[in-house]
Amino acid sequence: MLRILLVCGYYFFLLICVVAPVFLLLWALADAAGETKKLAKTYVFLFFDGGMSTALASFAEWALKALLNPDSKTILGCFIKGFVVAAFTEETVKFAILVLVVVTSAQFVRYTRTLAFSAFVSLGFAFFENLDYVSPGPLNRSLYVAFTRAFTAIPGHCIFSIFMGYFLALAIFGKKKGVNILKAEGGISGASEKRRKYFYKNVALSYGVAIVAHGVYDFLLLLASEAPQFRRIALASWGVLFIAALYVSSFCVDVLKAKDQAVAETKQAARKSDDDVNIRR
Repeated sequence: MLRILLVCGYYFFLLICVVAPVFLLLWALADAAGETKKLAKTYVFLFFDGGMSTALASFAEWALKALLNPDSKTILGCFIKGFVVAAFTEETVKFAILVLVVVTSAQFVRYTRTLAFSAFVSLGFAFFENLDYVSPGPLNRSLYVAFTRAFTAIPGHCIFSIFMGYFLALAIFGKKKGVNILKAEGGISGASEKRRKYFYKNVALSYGVAIVAHGVYDFLLLLASEAPQFRRIALASWGVLFIAALYVSSFCVDVLKAKDQAVAETKQAARKSDDDVNIRR
């Protein structure tokens, strides 16, 4: 009986480690975007799209490993595995899904929704990837992997998604007006040259910054685990950069929330002004 209880307790704790970090982070970002119930179906769709994309990313990673054959014992090998094999493939798949949603969804009307949409794709990917990491091997190893990834890989994927969503929000809605350039009259081609440049610059940053952040994350961890001579400096660098990334991603969320608030206040002031004019008439 005691053994059954211990096994059940073990699997319950394992489930908590796998599920809790993902859904806590998703809840926080969905709450920041507002209207969670209205967007529930879209969120579920994005989460499972992100999850299913792990199969495509895994195939691409396998192909790149076979093609490039990186030696993990060297700095160059760790760089190739971290930036090219892992970061490039995974962030490309997630970015493609997010952009497809941005172009087609009529619900894309706020800065912070970009963060939420990006997070659901990325954390859906992270959740299914986590299942793949945790499933094989002895029970004690599975628990160790799940517990470790709950505080590293899951927040890491969330950070990458925030960077991606932040710059994509700036690209779509501009610096402060909150007008979706894709839905505006004339679209991108009808916008001013300055606005078009701002759009393309931030789309490139959305894609590029996510890849660089993910690449640095994986590169330093690979260096620490595969090249013992660099372990201390790699882990120290990883810890400092991870904490810095947490702070910067939190700042990005606050900036976009402030932009949404400013746009809402501007619209409210404009409606009040129109009402005053109508009353005078």
